[in-house]
Amino acid sequence: MNPKKNLILLLVLLVAGLGYYLYDVKWAGEKKAEEDRKAKILKGIDSKRLMRISLQRKEAPFQLIRSEKNWRFVKPVDALMDEDQQEIVIKAAADLKPHRRLGKMPDISEFGLDKPRMTITFGLKDENDVIVQIGDRTPTREFRYASLKSNKTSIFTLKIDDINKINKKVFDLRDRAIVSMEPDEIHRFVVEPKGENPFTVVRKGKEDWEMTAPVKDKADSTEADSVLSALKYKKVLRFVKEDPKDLTPYGLDIPVYAIRLFRDKKDKKDKKGDGILLGLPTEASLPGRQGKMVRQVVHYARRISGGPVMLIGNDVVKDFPREPFKLRNKNIIDFDVDHITRLKLERASGSIDIKRLAKKKWDMRVTRPGGKAVRVPSRHKHIDDVLWDIKWANAVEFVDEPEDLAKYGLAPKGVNRVSVWIKKKKEGPEVKKSLTLGPLTGGKKTYGQFEGTKRLFAFDKKDFDKILRTSFHLSDRRLAKIEKEEDIARVAVKFPSSAEMVFHRSGEDWTIKHPSGRKANGGAIESLLTMLKDLEHEGEAKEGPRDFEKFRARVSLEDKSGKKFGPITFARGETKDWVFVKEGKGEKVLRVKKNQIGPNLPESAESLLEEKKKIES
Repeated sequence: MNPKKNLILLLVLLVAGLGYYLYDVKWAGEKKAEEDRKAKILKGIDSKRLMRISLQRKEAPFQLIRSEKNWRFVKPVDALMDEDQQEIVIKAAADLKPHRRLGKMPDISEFGLDKPRMTITFGLKDENDVIVQIGDRTPTREFRYASLKSNKTSIFTLKIDDINKINKKVFDLRDRAIVSMEPDEIHRFVVEPKGENPFTVVRKGKEDWEMTAPVKDKADSTEADSVLSALKYKKVLRFVKEDPKDLTPYGLDIPVYAIRLFRDKKDKKDKKGDGILLGLPTEASLPGRQGKMVRQVVHYARRISGGPVMLIGNDVVKDFPREPFKLRNKNIIDFDVDHITRLKLERASGSIDIKRLAKKKWDMRVTRPGGKAVRVPSRHKHIDDVLWDIKWANAVEFVDEPEDLAKYGLAPKGVNRVSVWIKKKKEGPEVKKSLTLGPLTGGKKTYGQFEGTKRLFAFDKKDFDKILRTSFHLSDRRLAKIEKEEDIARVAVKFPSSAEMVFHRSGEDWTIKHPSGRKANGGAIESLLTMLKDLEHEGEAKEGPRDFEKFRARVSLEDKSGKKFGPITFARGETKDWVFVKEGKGEKVLRVKKNQIGPNLPESAESLLEEKKKIES
């Protein structure tokens, strides 16, 4: 090859490539951008230079101006513009362009432009206003005729869909937030129910709140944030009166409820804030689902800073906190479940002491009154469940200044005690946390006290029962203690009307020797194993319809190491909630929840085999 010739060819290719880029990519793109710019009514002016939009029309004309942070109405009301609508309208204004140019027309009345249906004025910084006059619809009904006021006889068409992004009702364009303050900028809020003591919540961090009055306590951050979010993001249903002189007809002269919002971080009472005043309830016909008018309960309201009387929905009002308890943190004891090294449950009937041996392995000892500790096999799943139940148990009541503990079943001491030992780091300290619970009061709730605190709390019966589980519920009651389904190498299933069928695992498939010529239904066998892995009994069955002579199925398992499980015999006969089984060769009849079995227990030998292929004639 000639090096000089190769170099010349390379230079030719580079020049050709550069020419393609400049002509077909860069210059073509710039040419298209220039054409788009010329096509726009605003001649490519950046929307940031747009300072004013006026819409003149027969009904409800309006004027918008750009303020420091956003846009607002100056006519027919003094109000902020909705942020989402603002983005839509400004983009539509900047992108407004002709669909078709008709050119000069001697008689503009033929297009409805002698008396325009509407006129849109775009006020631009340091430039003349651009005024678009809009007339009749075109015959296709998809466009309207239009012209610039500065050149009335030059007619073009605009898409009605583009016009309608600006041609909206004032109500649809204005800010309809109940308050305009952003949730993140609110440092403190005060709730004032009429006739009740006010309560105050203060932000202590990005996601943490504290109640400072009437008691000092950690606040429920979810509840606090939901109040602020509702005030900002829930919408006003209707504006009743823009500048009312008399608030009495609306019950706002003496509000029934108020939420005051403050931005200041120094907690000074004289700082200016805002919020909402709630007046009387009333009824109004408002659009419901599918646009149908529906009679609804609504409430008169007004911002503390002033402005119009408005209607807000009952769905918003009913979630406003009426008492301090709603905004208080109701979680009693917090921890990471993985950090728990020991759990102890103490009742009058005895105690359960559970110590962690490994990640999913526990040692459980049960002690009866006056007896020795007896080791009972436990199941990690159940211990994990009770730890989560303790962590997420929520108070349903607080007693901040209890005078007589006996009144709450806690003197001379509570009858139940729950303790957890927490170790956050491997080499760190182990911290014990305990709470005492009294008996159920009226069968509905129990009062308790966290160790080292004066305040009492109450749990409802559901949490009480979930926390104080018995050793039976924490024990390992699985009928086949399988850790992983894939460890099972052999499955034997017997039905009363057939010989025992034996399946062997072969990789991801299953094989069977009898009946010959048939293939195992691998999906059905895997479903059976999945069910058996978690199947546990709920104790001995004293009575119920069951037939172990003509049983439904008898299943035996063997893992790769030769360890055997079963046989588990499923009786024929069941109740609405229970299936009856026998484990091994024992005679004890056990109850199993019917929903644990579901459709996974095979009904016949055929269900464990693949369907026979039909012989084509």
